[in-house]
Amino acid sequence: MVDFVGRNPGESLESFIDRVVNPDSSYVSQTKSVIHTVAELMKSKSVDHKIGSTVKGGSLGKGTAVRGRSDADLLFVYTDIPSIEILKSKLPELLKELQSVLARSPHTIKSVKRTPFTIQFDIEVKGQLNEVDLLPIIQLDTGDRSRAKMNPIYQQMRAREDMREYYFKCLAPLQVDFVSREDEKIKRSIRLLKYWIKTRSHVLKSYAAELLVIKAYEEMGKPPTGKMKTLDLMKAVFTKLSDLKNLKVSWDKYYTPSSFYLPSPPYILDPAFPYHNLTRQKSGIDEKYVHLERDAKKFLANLK
Repeated sequence: MVDFVGRNPGESLESFIDRVVNPDSSYVSQTKSVIHTVAELMKSKSVDHKIGSTVKGGSLGKGTAVRGRSDADLLFVYTDIPSIEILKSKLPELLKELQSVLARSPHTIKSVKRTPFTIQFDIEVKGQLNEVDLLPIIQLDTGDRSRAKMNPIYQQMRAREDMREYYFKCLAPLQVDFVSREDEKIKRSIRLLKYWIKTRSHVLKSYAAELLVIKAYEEMGKPPTGKMKTLDLMKAVFTKLSDLKNLKVSWDKYYTPSSFYLPSPPYILDPAFPYHNLTRQKSGIDEKYVHLERDAKKFLANLK
């Protein structure tokens, strides 16, 4: 079937998004409230180091969650850790402390796992499990995120290849801000693309889907969202997916991509981290992307 799964004959995309794709607002509100209580628990019970603020990311934090599928990142910004190097040395104990505090949560917590950079777990809300990642980070920028002010950070990152993964985690608030600032009309199209990816069992990452829709909207000339048709934006998105050998998505908001790492197409470069290509492949175009491109072409030809 070359249409969105569950779409009724003659149903507009707007009606379909409201009926099937958009998450239930009361569920989202309750889930955010539960996530907030977890964040506050972490801040209040942190003993050895001071958490200054919490940045909420993931699809819940960015406002791009699809019905029945949501995740959250809780980025804990430590104010008494002055450098990336010290963060690296302290990270194991920070994660251990977060995991210890998490065990005191009154909510139903399942499948807790510690990775080198995060604590991952599922939290239950209304019988549904939501994936949550806890990440200890430090604030690299001074609050002024202009290219001039961000440049020294990227130059440090370039020189410290062994530390780039730590920079990557600490730049996550920029990723959150880049997507969350978009208009609700754009987020509706993001949710629709994510829904298509999920129901067609494609491999494109959630963040890549968000960036792809944002870029397609920008290349349309950023028409007023009140007048823009979702159908037109989705056609622009699927046009991009139908021609992967020419898919080039990047921004120069914080850095100049060509000054760092510009791979061969297809690429969707993280606007916050120059070494992160969200369609990274070993060589050529992987079979999973060939399948994605082929499906997108068929879908585009029948999209209405």
